[in-house]
Amino acid sequence: MSGAAIAENIVVVVLDSARAVSMLAQARGPPAETPNISRIAAEGCQFDHAIAPGNWTVPSHMSMFTGVYPWVHGRRTFQSGTVAEPTIASWLTRRGYATGLFSEEVHLIAGYGLEEGYATRYCPVGAMSDRDRTTTNRWFGGTPLLYSGPVRGAMARWPISALPITFPNYRAEIAFKRLVSNDLTVAAFDRWLDGAGSSSPFHAFLNLVDPHEPYEAVPVDGARSALDRAFATVPRFYLLAVPELRARAPWGAIEQWYRASIAKADRKVGAVLASLERRGLRERTWVIVTADHGQSFCEGGNVYHGCGATDSVTRVPLVVSPPQGTSLPKRVERFTSLCELPSWLKAVSLGRPPFDERGFATVPFATEPAPNSPIYCEGGPASDPNLSLTGIGATQRWNHRLIAAYVDGAKYILDTYVGDVRRWSSPADPDSTVPEVVTGGARSDALHTVFGLRDESEIAVRAGLRAGESRPPLRDPRMRSWGYD
Repeated sequence: MSGAAIAENIVVVVLDSARAVSMLAQARGPPAETPNISRIAAEGCQFDHAIAPGNWTVPSHMSMFTGVYPWVHGRRTFQSGTVAEPTIASWLTRRGYATGLFSEEVHLIAGYGLEEGYATRYCPVGAMSDRDRTTTNRWFGGTPLLYSGPVRGAMARWPISALPITFPNYRAEIAFKRLVSNDLTVAAFDRWLDGAGSSSPFHAFLNLVDPHEPYEAVPVDGARSALDRAFATVPRFYLLAVPELRARAPWGAIEQWYRASIAKADRKVGAVLASLERRGLRERTWVIVTADHGQSFCEGGNVYHGCGATDSVTRVPLVVSPPQGTSLPKRVERFTSLCELPSWLKAVSLGRPPFDERGFATVPFATEPAPNSPIYCEGGPASDPNLSLTGIGATQRWNHRLIAAYVDGAKYILDTYVGDVRRWSSPADPDSTVPEVVTGGARSDALHTVFGLRDESEIAVRAGLRAGESRPPLRDPRMRSWGYD
């Protein structure tokens, strides 16, 4: 090991698709039952305004691993190979840490650079193509028929016609989720601790996929009939593309199923804590629980994630529990980016507190550290992870590259496709209020001071791959899951 021996271990748990407004004191409406995450918050620090760097798994995780935003690391889609930016896992490995990545989401170990630096890598299920998993795609997966305008038009006129197409796919996706989202990943972490825990320090990163759609459609208030539950199984593409299907989906019931899935993930967090406690490791281990992005249930017309930049998608839970004898601020209320996470881990490895009383990192990690203000989240476009949405093109705002910025209590969104800027200046929930369109000199000022752009030409640079552009087919069968086709 280079440098002095460090006794403090680090465990990071990401609840895939968990949003802040369904959890802890931040909940809007009934919160999910999360006694273990609440315990971590009570023992340590809760961040009330944590913002994910991206609106879906790959870019957000890469930002959490490198400390820079998606337009810096450039990993915005399923692209094989490493990235130029150093990862915190690689840094900790050189520091002498044992490192392990335990993911229920195969994205993280599929060769996209996210696993770089982790010596141990685990996922309960390996590659499986869409054709193997769904009858619908076995019959029609090689054609654009199911995503075509005529099919969408028929569903708009007769919403019930969507069910024979979408329900078989839902059943296959639920079966696949059961294969992935169980006790195997936490058990693999538990076994790994037998070796890693005896040669401390160690860093483990876990991704739990329970809060990710699809959800088990069971009878609940708002979806007691079989027909209601059937409309809840329609996948994201059709819900986004066909407003008539969005109107039929029982969103209140879907949120109930979602909260139950968060409670299931919380029980796994409890199992992680129990593994540490059983070995006497909890008292010298930092535990951080957060999410890579949130989940939207028709707020602002948005559906699930991977599209748009609604607060339901951008804002995530973030709680930190320190080793025994270490004090932290109980709450941090400033906007905080998950890009700051690698700096925290680096500080801990150096024997320093991860952040100060205001929640600012005590040491930098990234070569180009993300600014502490404004805080950004890059949204979409949806057709990056899901090529079927290219058929919609640029007609829908959620299919544009959006950049949300949080500064001085306000939220801004820059639409890089059309170049407009919108602002929410009140403390009210931006998902339920109408924004102001910023024009003229105020827009130019916002582009410079809020988004850090020198002139109009830099909007296109920030946009990267824009809506409506042609993309090569997604050939990696490991990624043809959760609707990424």
